[in-house]
Amino acid sequence: MIYDETKQKEAGVCWLHFTEKTKDELQSLIEQMKLHPLAKQSLLFGSDFPKIDVYDECVFVSIAFICSDWQTNRVQLIMTKQHVISYTKEEGSIVGKIKEKLIHHPEHASHPSFILYQFLDVITFHFLHIVDDIANHIQILEKQVFQTPFENDIGHSVYRWKVKIHELRQIVEAQEEMMKSVHHPEFPYMNEDVRPYIQDITSRFSRITAALDTFKETLSSIFDLQLSLKSDHMNAIMKTLTLVSVIFIPMTFVAGVYGMNFEIMPELTWTYGYAYALGLMAGLGISVALYFKKKGWWGK
Repeated sequence: MIYDETKQKEAGVCWLHFTEKTKDELQSLIEQMKLHPLAKQSLLFGSDFPKIDVYDECVFVSIAFICSDWQTNRVQLIMTKQHVISYTKEEGSIVGKIKEKLIHHPEHASHPSFILYQFLDVITFHFLHIVDDIANHIQILEKQVFQTPFENDIGHSVYRWKVKIHELRQIVEAQEEMMKSVHHPEFPYMNEDVRPYIQDITSRFSRITAALDTFKETLSSIFDLQLSLKSDHMNAIMKTLTLVSVIFIPMTFVAGVYGMNFEIMPELTWTYGYAYALGLMAGLGISVALYFKKKGWWGK
């Protein structure tokens, strides 16, 4: 247990938090409480995606967040009229921030929905921080495309980020639907004073979904841009090789003509025939190169 307001105020709420180390104590506690069997099972074993299950005597809430190593972790909560029981595998920074808030502002623990709001608020800011981090990495990729457009690692990075964002998008979408359910007028154990705060969180969280969709489009654009730059570079190489080949075509023709070895070829007996042939080939090559340059096909 990390916070117990009922010992301080008669109308307060008791928040009990458990981790993997204290899971036995959690099992012992929920066995003593009148809770639905499915609620007990969900609290102990969690769910794959964020969700809300409403029972007669309690509400189960599963909230997802991302750890520093990009692994998905979850907070499971059970809300009753006087209790909030939460469970995570490890007591990380999320729970620590909520604990600090409630210690400094005990009035925020006067109702179970206030404690739920604290969880949603801290985790929403956590996701917004992740969005900023992704945006910074994408900006680095954009700059890297122009600095080293032929680096194969850029494409690998784009693929890895698209996979991460796709997985994160699935979690965020489910969590957004869960928050909308919390904001629904028929949601039990909701204090009317908390409802505007929940609405504010829901609107902020919707920006996360939109940002992730934008990131996926940006990554696709980065990948297409790199392919385009590579294609342009390859076209420039092929153009240069083609122009060089065309320049040597007339030279090859001249060499072929004077290499036929017919008996009657006056040029072969000239004193300056060799120099004439070389000059002719050089002149043809230079003329073709100047023609390409005049047309703007080669050089500036």
